[in-house]
Amino acid sequence: MADRKGTTYFYSIIGIALVLLVLGIAGALGIEARRLTTNLKENLTVEVVLKDEVTPEQINSLQASIKGKQYVKNIKFVSKDEAAATLKKDLGEDFLDILGYNPLYDSYLINLYEQYANEQSAETVNKEIAALPGVKQLNFQKNELQNINLVIGRASMVILIAAGLLLAFAISLIFNTIRLAMFSNRFTIKTMQLFGATRWFIIKPFLGKSILNGLVSGFIACLLLGALLLYVDYTQPDLALQTDLITFAMLFAALVLFGILISFLSTSIAVLRYLRIKVDDLY
Repeated sequence: MADRKGTTYFYSIIGIALVLLVLGIAGALGIEARRLTTNLKENLTVEVVLKDEVTPEQINSLQASIKGKQYVKNIKFVSKDEAAATLKKDLGEDFLDILGYNPLYDSYLINLYEQYANEQSAETVNKEIAALPGVKQLNFQKNELQNINLVIGRASMVILIAAGLLLAFAISLIFNTIRLAMFSNRFTIKTMQLFGATRWFIIKPFLGKSILNGLVSGFIACLLLGALLLYVDYTQPDLALQTDLITFAMLFAALVLFGILISFLSTSIAVLRYLRIKVDDLY
């Protein structure tokens, strides 16, 4: 009987660990999707076009003013000669010989922090920077920003729905797994109750076991997920998973805590159920 119960608990631990692993994979995908969203928004470039009459001293002063804005992540100065060289390379011909002059302007290329890379903040950014002396105009990549926000909005909705369904399925599966594990202990629970043991006396050892099982399941899931992430990082170094180490550590901690919590609650519900039913219903 003890071997049977031990085997039941073993399968319970493995079952919970596998469910936690699936949740961990979903969480890791969510983390990477969030990082991709941040990178896409922060890589959008805003061009700050300067007036022709701006002096080198004004350019330096203007750069310091723009860089000091709380929404500016990066700033790069592009002279009109550099802009002409880039355009010449893109066109494949020297347009300066055709025009006889350089029609381009000195400019700054700035990247905004993610929380400011939206249409509402763009109005504030445009108003503040356009008011600075020496600034001619600002050019936003509005179409790209709208497309990114549209895709992100739809993807977020799909992810939230999928995450909700996955979480509900995981909780249900773990609960049923633990309930089956407790099924082999139903006679022990009822016998203790018939001999006058209090509810707390009966429940306490099962709760302690459930916490331990949840902890072990969480660690197993974390080990498997960590091995998977190491493999992905090794085979796909461009993903740069090392930049999210703290976030992944939080994910691992959440998996362990969730494993303990759901194991504890499921065991409590299962034991209380067997305490309430009649002896004849155990068969």
